[in-house]
Amino acid sequence: MEKSSLPSSQPAVLIVDDQIQTVQTLATLLENHGYWVTCALSGQDALKRLNAKQPDLILLDLFMPEMDGFELCERIKSNSNFQDIPILFLTASHDEKHMVKAFERGSVDYVMKPFQEQEVLMRVNTHINLRRQKIEIQKLHDQFKTIITHVQDGLLVIDQEGIIQFANPAAIHMFNKSHTELMGHHLGIPIVEKHLAQIEILRLNNTYGIAEITVADAQWEGQQASVVCLRDISECPGKVDA
Repeated sequence: MEKSSLPSSQPAVLIVDDQIQTVQTLATLLENHGYWVTCALSGQDALKRLNAKQPDLILLDLFMPEMDGFELCERIKSNSNFQDIPILFLTASHDEKHMVKAFERGSVDYVMKPFQEQEVLMRVNTHINLRRQKIEIQKLHDQFKTIITHVQDGLLVIDQEGIIQFANPAAIHMFNKSHTELMGHHLGIPIVEKHLAQIEILRLNNTYGIAEITVADAQWEGQQASVVCLRDISECPGKVDA
């Protein structure tokens, strides 16, 4: 079932079930549809395999000896390294209390035994795609955060009422205020109306200077807003007279 190498694009599934026949049937089904599969027959074995290779999704039996699916799910979700892996329970139980308990422990979905092949494939594919989309969104967010954090231009997002909704570290420094003092407060000067072309700022070397202002219309959280860019155009260090 397990292969020596795993292409980055090939989704990986961990099957955890103490019934060997169930494991073999699921593994064959998934491998025939392009999934890389690893298997565990107990909760402890599953934890070891998680540390060796993190899957895109876990198919987890509810009822197993020693450590049942509820306990294993809870342990996985309590570990920051694994808590984002979607878990689908495998169960023959129709008891609503079991379903509720499974979702409370962190399951995102379930597959009833005896399972239907197309149902398994659809549920697995759906949740793997959702996780990969979430990862891509997080990557974009991290890239955006890196750029915004390190760019030397000050950037503000101001709503139609003139309230600051976002300020990057450079802008916070330029205004010589704390993040709390800026966020959610009125800017206090008519930058959005574009009456000012320049503004006095605190430069990165903690001397005063002049920033050129540019304003662009934008959307922020579904509302009209203005993006204000503050670029240090001071010709030399030292305080510039206002």
